[in-house]
This record gives sequence, structure tokens and C-alpha cells, in this order.
Amino acid sequence: MKTTRVRAGAAAVAAVCIGLLGACSPGDPSVPSGTGSAPAETTAPGSPSATATPQPSATPTAAPSASLPAAEAASVVYPAPGESGFGDPESAVGGFATDYAEFTAPEISDYMQGDSRSGEFEVAAGGNRVTTVLVRQMSDDAWYVIGSTTPDIQVAEPVSGAAISSPVAVGGEAVAFEGNVVVQVRGPDGSVLGQEPVTGSGGPDLGPFSGDIAFTDPGSGQGAVLFLTYSAMDGSLEQVVAVPVGFGG
Repeated sequence: MKTTRVRAGAAAVAAVCIGLLGACSPGDPSVPSGTGSAPAETTAPGSPSATATPQPSATPTAAPSASLPAAEAASVVYPAPGESGFGDPESAVGGFATDYAEFTAPEISDYMQGDSRSGEFEVAAGGNRVTTVLVRQMSDDAWYVIGSTTPDIQVAEPVSGAAISSPVAVGGEAVAFEGNVVVQVRGPDGSVLGQEPVTGSGGPDLGPFSGDIAFTDPGSGQGAVLFLTYSAMDGSLEQVVAVPVGFGG
């Protein structure tokens, strides 16, 4: 990995963690793009059968901690706060890419370290569309995903760490196939609590999107709002922006 790329990764991670309620030192989520057909069901994510490159095991290797401090928990997307047994960043991003986001045959880059406890990976699926996944080692010494970004989807709301209730207002700018961006609200266990499409730009430039997404509100706990785009070729997931949120807002 070139030095310039590592430094760029470090800068990105530094910005995110400042935004996530001061829970960690560096980090900065941005946002993704992609395409057309959205998944018809709203069930909990599964696990694709094939990968383009050998992936690290997504199985936690250590017993999870009972909890995390509130400030850290507010920054977590995957897995649930205090429930990670991932002992290294590669395992955490592998689980996120295949089991949580459900990329088909994702290609995962080498780890790009930010500070001593955080960094990022690039996840590519279906060509040149890239999602940057941000990871962090929390105070329980386990690794978590704290967000994902792509330049093709710029999310203005909700902000990272926001407390939300149903319906949640979403907004920002995106470029995608037919302008279609699917928004999902994920619960503490990763299940889909609500899903609706919003429309950005069909290209070539970013265009505004907004909407109100109704969901089954668990009333407490941590989750995430995901913004997903899909391939015009085969309907597979191309990019995802994941924003950590809390329930009961």
C-alpha cells in the first residue's frame, strides 16, 4: 500500500470519529452510489455464497463484552455494541461485507491504518464502485464497523449518532442507476425494521434526495440507517453508506 493512500485513509478515519460524539479519536464517514432494483423483502441480511477474493472469517473469535460506554456505543454500526468477538479489523470488515451488507463476491483491500485503534478498508463489488468501510477497536478490545462511505451518496440526515424515531427523515445527494437509492433502517440485531426508496440523480452529477422512512421502532438500543445502490447489470449491491443511530429519539 502506498504511503499516500495510507495517509488519506488516516485522515478519513480521523474526521469520522470526531463526528461520532467524540467516541473515538479519528474517523470520517462520507457516502455511496449504484443502481436499480431494490430487494423485495425486508428480512434480516443473509450471507452470500461466493467471494472474489479469500475473505477473513466472519466468526467472532473471543467472548463478547457485556456492554460498551454510551459514547462508544453511539458510534457502532456492526455488530451490536458489546457483542463483537472480532479480534482483528479484517474479520470485522469481512463480517460486515458478507453477512450484514450482503455484497456479492466483495473484493476487500488491505487494511489502511489511521491511528493505533482505527482504520479503513475499501470494498469493491461489480466493477469500479467502491465503499470505504471504517473500523475501530473499542474499549472491550474488540473490533467494530463504525460506518461506511462513498462519494456517490452524500448523506445530510440523519447524522451519525442521532437518536431517531419513526418515521425518520433522510436527505442528501446521490447519483445512481435511475437515481434509485434504497434506504433501510436496521435494528440492534441487524434486521430490517423499515425500507423505502428515495430518488437522487440518474447521473452524471449528484442530485438531491429526501424522504421519510417508516419503521418498526424498538424504542431503545443501537442500529443504523443504510443507503444502498444496486447494479443495472444484475441487481447486485454496488455501494452502501451506513450511519450509526440510536432508537427512542
